[in-house]
Amino acid sequence: MTISLSRRTFLQMAGAATALTALPAFGQEARRMRAFWWGGQDRLARTQKAIADYSAANQGLTVDSESVPFSDYITRVSTQIAGGNAPDLFQMDYRYITEYASRGSLEPLDDYIGTLLKLDDWPAAAVDSLRVDGKLYGINLGNNTNALFFDKDAYGKVGITDIPFGTTWEQFLDMALQVTKDNGGKYYGSNDPSGKAAAFDNFVRQKGLASYDGQSIGTPADTVEEWFEMWAKARSDGAAPPADVAALDEDTVNANLISQDLAGAAFVHSNGLVGYQATTKKPLGITIYPQGAGDVNGQYLKPSCFWSVYSGSNLKEDAIKLANYTVNDPEGVKVLGVERGVPASPSMQDALAPSLDEVNLASLRFVAEATKIVSPIPAPPPRGATEVEAKLKEISQQVAFGELSPADGAKQYVGDGNAILGRA
Repeated sequence: MTISLSRRTFLQMAGAATALTALPAFGQEARRMRAFWWGGQDRLARTQKAIADYSAANQGLTVDSESVPFSDYITRVSTQIAGGNAPDLFQMDYRYITEYASRGSLEPLDDYIGTLLKLDDWPAAAVDSLRVDGKLYGINLGNNTNALFFDKDAYGKVGITDIPFGTTWEQFLDMALQVTKDNGGKYYGSNDPSGKAAAFDNFVRQKGLASYDGQSIGTPADTVEEWFEMWAKARSDGAAPPADVAALDEDTVNANLISQDLAGAAFVHSNGLVGYQATTKKPLGITIYPQGAGDVNGQYLKPSCFWSVYSGSNLKEDAIKLANYTVNDPEGVKVLGVERGVPASPSMQDALAPSLDEVNLASLRFVAEATKIVSPIPAPPPRGATEVEAKLKEISQQVAFGELSPADGAKQYVGDGNAILGRA
């Protein structure tokens, strides 16, 4: 039997067919999840591409993504968790894992290992470092370590072609002062990290101490005072900028003193090299933090950041599958590169290396060399550590502006820090 169709009927059927193809494939229920992270423009572009590639291969899944600077991130996440509307998948830092896991905000991931989350060739340390009370709460996005970035041209002009591992604080600050003098006091050899928790912690660890002792401050006041005194002298000498210039350093990829052309060195983390280099035409060198405050090496290898899944999410499995794609699928790993750190999986490192440019390779090689000399990773900071770190920054600025002496600032840090931890 022959069936004839009018033009109107044909167009109606064609329209219906088009509408059907826009629906999820049979058996694929439409799902909409949220992903949230901090970082600069390079991280934003890489992560959005990875998400787009994954979504294209997983019909029915839509991922709404958002990124903000780190300075705004923790406040935003905390507010959303408190309101019960946190993202399904969000980036976290090692400093906060105990705090958020103990609140019940993070989903334990152990039951998903071997099925949705593949960790077969991951070193135990890359997994176990993200456990709290024996349960896994994070998916390592890449390993990193403390790193000092420096302007190779500015340092080269004063005859310093490299800042080798093992350079002491005194030696580094002398180098920085030479750079400042060479630039007429308008471009400082170093930024001022006196209020940066990572730099302070590295200094403290060199003395065989710790920033925290359980739910208390682990650093005696005289060590804190020594730290504040060292940077007060650096500011006075000119190796580091005065307080008003240092206050412009927002400690983000796009708003640091290197990118603002105000300083030739920054205390950051190794995975930041790609983002920092993207914001400046100055060729950047990379080395470990200065050492020598004591007999211990203050460096350690840690997850630069990690994915966590919101415990209140209705799309936990989708969130874990997406996270797994970014760390265990060669295509996802190549898109992210080493901007968040060196992949934990040795097989993913091998898959990634041939595709890296010189900046990414420099980051990879630096972590490989630093791994040979690092100390064991400390326990994650306790509940309340976020507020303690904000207090360190606040007091360091008061010291820099002359509102507190280093001795008084040190006493206030220990006292206020213990009060914060005591009520956390």
